[in-house]
Amino acid sequence: MGLKDAVAKFTEKVEDLTTLEVTTYTGSLEQAIDPQTGAINWSAFKPTQGALTMVAATRIAADFDTVNFRASGAAADDDLIRLHQAACESAQSGRLALIKMFSGALGLG
Repeated sequence: MGLKDAVAKFTEKVEDLTTLEVTTYTGSLEQAIDPQTGAINWSAFKPTQGALTMVAATRIAADFDTVNFRASGAAADDDLIRLHQAACESAQSGRLALIKMFSGALGLG
């Protein structure tokens, strides 16, 4: 692996650690559970598949640029939207703690 590839991979990993994406879907239990194992079929949670419907999505970059999506049928006071907002807040807190931990380990914080 050359220096250019190493820098690209490092940049990708830093972006993955600092960029937060939260998606919320709705559907039936049969669409989310693998019938063979009873485990959640995480690969089914994709906006390109029609089995589950995306209700909300949020992407927050390291510089706090934020993009939000809410399905046209989802009201702001909908329980799934509140769940999505709580998941975003929880994920932001976790991400901040992770960044502080790395900063402290590197002597930057």
